[in-house]
Amino acid sequence: MSAFRDKPVKHTLFIQHRAPYGSESPQEQLDALLVAAAFGQHVSVLFQDDGVWQLLPHQEGRALERRTLAAQLQALELYEVKALYVDAASLAERGIDSGQLALNVQVLDAAALQKLLSAQHMLLRF
Repeated sequence: MSAFRDKPVKHTLFIQHRAPYGSESPQEQLDALLVAAAFGQHVSVLFQDDGVWQLLPHQEGRALERRTLAAQLQALELYEVKALYVDAASLAERGIDSGQLALNVQVLDAAALQKLLSAQHMLLRF
């Protein structure tokens, strides 16, 4: 077996914490996440703070001359990014119910969130 295959898998958590259209950051982070996944990296995504707005359906980026981020998030499954999480406190602070979300995400309380963060090799927050 090659030395490359013997290396332990590194876990990278992408933290989406910005509203979908307030800046280019959410799009740039999604692009980076998809590239990492395409190259076989073990990636997961946490939606936190204003990033939870990205999970709501019926977004329309064209009105702002941008690609619709919610539609692009649907591609995560095609790249085998299945570890999707959302911070329960962030949802509650914004009055969003988990049943409203466009993606199937695991809702994490504070203890589960801390456990997730500590299990990662790298955290990327744009």
